[in-house]
Amino acid sequence: MDIKELKKSNGDLFFEAERKFDNSFILVNWIGIQTLETVMMGANSLLTMLRREPCSAILNSHKELIGPWEDSALFLGSKWAVQAKILGVFHFAQVLAPGIYGQRSFQTFYQLAQRHLQIETFATDAEAEAWLLS
Repeated sequence: MDIKELKKSNGDLFFEAERKFDNSFILVNWIGIQTLETVMMGANSLLTMLRREPCSAILNSHKELIGPWEDSALFLGSKWAVQAKILGVFHFAQVLAPGIYGQRSFQTFYQLAQRHLQIETFATDAEAEAWLLS
């Protein structure tokens, strides 16, 4: 199973990505406060996983994300989403952050990325997983 974890310089885990169910999707979990640097590191790590073994679906969970990521949303929506599509990603299940700032940042991402990916939003990982596996 392909699992990737990234930590900040202080040792705090901020990103986890794991292939699931015979490569039916990749589960991505963003943890804590994110910066443009941490988001770029995580996003590029995910692209590396996709280059090694393409996958058509991503479950992108923000259930543990804290605060806004507006600058990162611009990068993800305009650059990362294009690369993910080229690498075969079609379905993108987004579990929304509990806080309003994370949700607002997602709206920026959504406006840019929806032309490249089929994006649906969910309150829980289980709901998102059910959609991806349906």
